[in-house]
Amino acid sequence: MESLIAPYKGLCSIEIRLDGIAFAYTPNPINPEVSICEFEPCQNTNQSNKDQIKECLAKIVDKHNLTKTACNWVLHPDYYRLTLLNTPNLPPSEHKNAVRWQIKEVINYPLEDVAVDIFYPEEIGKNPNKIFVITAQHSFLQDIVNIIQECGLLPIAIDIREFAVRNLIADIAKQDEAIGFLSITNDNCLMVFVKQHRIQFVRHIPINLKSIQANHSILITELQRSFNYCQSELKQEIPIRFLISPDTDLSQEITQDIAKNLNKEISKFSLQKTVNFKLPITQQIESSCWVAVGGALRNII
Repeated sequence: MESLIAPYKGLCSIEIRLDGIAFAYTPNPINPEVSICEFEPCQNTNQSNKDQIKECLAKIVDKHNLTKTACNWVLHPDYYRLTLLNTPNLPPSEHKNAVRWQIKEVINYPLEDVAVDIFYPEEIGKNPNKIFVITAQHSFLQDIVNIIQECGLLPIAIDIREFAVRNLIADIAKQDEAIGFLSITNDNCLMVFVKQHRIQFVRHIPINLKSIQANHSILITELQRSFNYCQSELKQEIPIRFLISPDTDLSQEITQDIAKNLNKEISKFSLQKTVNFKLPITQQIESSCWVAVGGALRNII
């Protein structure tokens, strides 16, 4: 869904989570300043409780008078899978259809109910040998898009967390510099490499915050394994500099030890030093809403 419905008044971005909806709004997507950034707590906004999602989202729209605002929904990782596959030996126009038959093993719903999108770690003109495949349940996406419309918003796009990360850090990098990003939650660890506004590598590492806090050497081992794969298999540059998401609760001592062992620069990502906010935001809002803010920086033109 890429076409913008006019007239519209600004761009909002939402991330629907189990504990509520994170929300960010900019009145001018061309030169964005985030004028609203908040988290609306809700109980059980899960995939099966669509009434609760609608009630929570309608509350946000009414509170801020956002009817006819363009909306970008950034999917929580619970709602999609991202898989790296070999690029099909077919013309690029046929890649999306071809990969549908390769992702049967990564979905737990009928193949006829799968929504598929793709992107490449390199420009298509360079004949990339790997392709990123995004899969989600089409019926669920459509249900939430309907809710977004019923709440008075104009849905223009459905993004994934990795795209929000790209939007946030792409302009931080120096020319031709690859930059890394880590988000460590109670469920898993997300690692993203971005270079020249392009996602070059993604890995969802199956270790969580609690296990890393108990023994962070497991994270060092997994990151080094990823670096080796990128260099040997993908011929990708490994970033020297890594940023950690605002909601990642790692002590400075652990962070410094990981950086030392990997010979990398690792620091906490600051929304307020990167994004233009109309009003200062709290650390709690930064932790809750960084993904939504990344979605609000989406180029919709």
